[in-house]
Amino acid sequence: MSGRPKIFGHLMTEVIRKGTCVSCGSCAAVCPVNSIELDAGTPKLAGLCVACGMCYANCPSAEFDVEAMETQVYGRTRSKEEADIGVHTGIYAVRAKDESITEHAQDGGAVSAVLSQFLSGVGDGVVVTGLDSEGVWAPKPVVASTEKELLDCAGTKYTSSPTLIGVDSAVTEYQKEKIAVVGTPCQMRGLRKVETGEFAEAKINDAVDLKVGLFCMETFNHASFLEYLENAEVDPSDVDKFEIKNGRFIALQGGERIHNVRLSKVKELIRPCCHSCGDFTSEFADLSVGNMGSPDGWSTVVVRTEKGDKALKTSEKAGLIEIKLIAEDDEALAPVKKLARKKRKDAAKYLKESS
Repeated sequence: MSGRPKIFGHLMTEVIRKGTCVSCGSCAAVCPVNSIELDAGTPKLAGLCVACGMCYANCPSAEFDVEAMETQVYGRTRSKEEADIGVHTGIYAVRAKDESITEHAQDGGAVSAVLSQFLSGVGDGVVVTGLDSEGVWAPKPVVASTEKELLDCAGTKYTSSPTLIGVDSAVTEYQKEKIAVVGTPCQMRGLRKVETGEFAEAKINDAVDLKVGLFCMETFNHASFLEYLENAEVDPSDVDKFEIKNGRFIALQGGERIHNVRLSKVKELIRPCCHSCGDFTSEFADLSVGNMGSPDGWSTVVVRTEKGDKALKTSEKAGLIEIKLIAEDDEALAPVKKLARKKRKDAAKYLKESS
């Protein structure tokens, strides 16, 4: 970046007011004078802006060059065969073997198992999304230091959490030195920006050792989500798990489906920023994980880096998971690639129409 840096005013004009802010918290996490706070997910100045440019430079919704980031992170850009889901070295079906993990986790429990091994091995903390005790299904970033704390946060939340604020908390408040981070595609992009370039945040770069990205088509606005459930006569406090499978949105209580509708029914709940995101498979994580492309009870894991491969193989060696290689041309991957293409195409169309 040359010339004078873009500052919070530019972030407000080019991202926040345009509805493309993803509420990841990267701007607040890197502000050197702690002048940025999130108010209902929206960044606001809570103090003096020193015009350093950190917030804008580290925003995943501002000037993100995919090819440049691929070159910086992976040493190359994606091949023709990787066009749909990004740079990777292998794809696997993964299932946790420990019942204490599978009974808490979503799908195959791959994320929880790998993170459990991380904590028992090289790591001293994991940033995950938990639930705020003062709200109903209100997500918040949690710094987990034990397997119990980790498993208490297991399961997918379909509304957003400012994960990068959790990363900053892990480093500055909890004094963690080697952490793993779980997040959505936009959060992984934010984290990569925080780690790279002339405006990188060294403390975060040094501490983050493993990035686990989740497949994500979209997330819901929390207030609208609760209103929708109320109108559908579903008490959210009765729900112990939400999931999206086979094009349907499902709420479960004690393993029983108490709400089951087509995804089109909840389309109006999607946050505006999701329409401008073209990344379905968390293309800038070390490991990307989702429930598509593998049999029921398994997770699909895309390995993208040496760190990701080591984390997966270490978990297998410890007996926490079983893995099966998925061939690049396996028909089971067709829906994953199809959704990835659709999301990228829809985002390009949205950005063109809104420019």
